[in-house]
Amino acid sequence: MRISPTKLLHGLLYTAPVILLTLVACGGGGSTPPASPFLEGYTVGGSFTYPPGSGLVLRLNGGNDMVVTSGVANYVFTTRIINGSSYMVTVLTHPSAPVQVCTLASAASGIMPSANVTTANVTCVPAYTIGGTIVSVASGVPAASGIGPILLNNNGDSLFIDYITPTPASFVFSVPVASGVTYAVTQLARARSPTQTCTISPASGVASASSVNEVTIQCRVVTAVPKFAYVTNSASNTVSAYTIDAASGVLTYQGTARTGSKPSSVTVEPGGRFAYVANLDSHTISAYSIDASSGVLTAIDANGIVAGTNIATGTGPISVTVHPSGKFAYVVNGVAGSALSGNSISAYSINVTTGALSAIDADGAPGTQATIATGSEPEAIAIDPTGQFAYVANYGSGTASHTVSAYTLDQTTGALTNVGSYTPGTGPTSIAIDPTGKFAYVANSTSDDVSAYTISASGVLTPASGAIAAETAPRSVAVADTGRGMYTYVANAGSGTVSAYTIGASGALTAGASAVAGATPVSVNVDPSGQFVYVANFGSNSVSVYSIGTGGALTAVTDSPFASGNG
Repeated sequence: MRISPTKLLHGLLYTAPVILLTLVACGGGGSTPPASPFLEGYTVGGSFTYPPGSGLVLRLNGGNDMVVTSGVANYVFTTRIINGSSYMVTVLTHPSAPVQVCTLASAASGIMPSANVTTANVTCVPAYTIGGTIVSVASGVPAASGIGPILLNNNGDSLFIDYITPTPASFVFSVPVASGVTYAVTQLARARSPTQTCTISPASGVASASSVNEVTIQCRVVTAVPKFAYVTNSASNTVSAYTIDAASGVLTYQGTARTGSKPSSVTVEPGGRFAYVANLDSHTISAYSIDASSGVLTAIDANGIVAGTNIATGTGPISVTVHPSGKFAYVVNGVAGSALSGNSISAYSINVTTGALSAIDADGAPGTQATIATGSEPEAIAIDPTGQFAYVANYGSGTASHTVSAYTLDQTTGALTNVGSYTPGTGPTSIAIDPTGKFAYVANSTSDDVSAYTISASGVLTPASGAIAAETAPRSVAVADTGRGMYTYVANAGSGTVSAYTIGASGALTAGASAVAGATPVSVNVDPSGQFVYVANFGSNSVSVYSIGTGGALTAVTDSPFASGNG
């Protein structure tokens, strides 16, 4: 039996630990021109209280960037805005020579009048960088190498440490702190693979006459604890929220939130504060804040500039994921078997304070490109744990090729660069990367098998073995690191089962026993502690939950499956 992916939408599932880890019109200085009667709209600009250093970049309304010339007295954006519309100027990059931090006057945002705005003034003052060293240390259990934490300075400047070891390594925040201003370093998301939590000393201080480099961060291995789960319901245009019992894995329903039309995928940023849903038929993303106690979702302004809860994507957004740094979100636009497939990735920056999304240049090439091309009919996207590489499973129905597209990721801008493609089985619909970033696995829905790859230091995929058989219409794949071993799980939509595999040292898979799921299971995921597996059943409107036992064997938990919304 073959199940068409056009009828099986992603009901992607996310769980978070108890301490949630979870450019381009350019301009320069110059005098403010008068409004032209022949041009629609008005300009936004202002003056500098003190001359800025080199490297300053200002942004207008989340997407129009201006590189400001060093030493100028004023600036004007070339982009014109219709009166009555919102405008907002922000600092994208602070000056680096000399190091300064720039702040904006209150007139830098507001409603556009019927005249040029000339008072969005900027003040740039001497500033100093904040940094120190980070290390994994023993604390009852040995120190361990792994993926590092996400740090925050003053609740705004985020820094993703992609790797930590028992050997101290230096770090520096990208945004300097103005002279005389307090800095405060906190942990937004814990280190993982294995999970570690970090202590910071001194956690705060005052930037004075020189850069700060004495912040010491020590990370210790701890047990991750699952907290929330989310499921999209494509037939009822909602997303369901659940709390997770940390001991049993049992789900408790907390309510639903409205989405756009036909939600196909849900993900949560690493800090566990915001969730994002890709809406297949309305070609949008919905954004939500997460209540830290209940997990309940509240719709927020995804655009960050104008009112509204959704932001535009390409055609047919079917999968959404967030970069490990929490700074970027990516959506693949593809509908298998349909001429409406966008065959692209849309890219966004994430405001770490508000959760708002802003479209960014997806390919880093000259000009501003909202998307970057994929293969035919992309179905899913995965990013490696260090944030360096992205991979897309392209279903490729008909005579089109069935491929996995590979990209390198610019961790400063979020731009993607296509570096080739690979050929797994036929009808690839899902791709998962193990928590250590060494292996990738692809579920092939029409050849009924799973492809296994090793990932090189440069992101190259090499087959770890030949394809290994799954059951009928494997639709989704996930990887668990239990601390006792690593396992791969596959949801088989056609046979209503979950296949289990042990991952060997080379990445090759060895099949184990399968478990019975609900009708048409289309999505599988693993909680952060590596204790439980969750499966979204499209046909029976439910979530099956399993505990992971010896050898990766699955055992249904008490009261499983749990009801979800429709589809």
